[in-house]
Amino acid sequence: MKVIRGIVFDFGGVISLPMDPGFLPKVQALTGWAPEQTLAGWRRHRAKMDADAISIRELYRCLAADHGQTLAPDVVDALAEADFAAWARPNPETLAWARALKAEGYRIGILTNMPTDFLPWFDRCAAEFRALADAEVVSGAEGIVKPDPAIYALMARRIDLPPEALLFLDDTLANVEAARACGWHALRFTSAAEADVTLRALEAHA
Repeated sequence: MKVIRGIVFDFGGVISLPMDPGFLPKVQALTGWAPEQTLAGWRRHRAKMDADAISIRELYRCLAADHGQTLAPDVVDALAEADFAAWARPNPETLAWARALKAEGYRIGILTNMPTDFLPWFDRCAAEFRALADAEVVSGAEGIVKPDPAIYALMARRIDLPPEALLFLDDTLANVEAARACGWHALRFTSAAEADVTLRALEAHA
């Protein structure tokens, strides 16, 4: 029997390509915020959005308030649209690998921090990937955000496999470490090719 029986994928930077590098300069052009200021603002507020406690537009109003600004509604709309578009870029390499894994008999899961107002973009970007999935956990729909251990437990129940039979792929180290602390195998994702090497090594040392 395989050591790993399920592969669980994050969305941003895994199923999708990394954030569009043109996005932060676009934010700066619309608001005057330097990229590092935007990233710092995300660290303060984005988990609330991923839990559906605030919307994408409220996120940018919060960032503006941090700077003592009030943004015009059309600017908020432009920021929200540009933010979601920056992530809705499918990674064809990951999709091809997931198809191959499915053909080998692995269960496929999706575990992502994502607000529910991104779901239409998610489906447009990842409809083919979602069709492969045996289980899916979206933070905004559950009100639980990685790296909370509860979200990993929920994913394991949904995919119906014990943690030690799961390999989790995420581009954020804190989420990878949290999965490991919950008993999962986990890898910080850089490419499908590298992840496949790790998977085969785990199987070879079973």
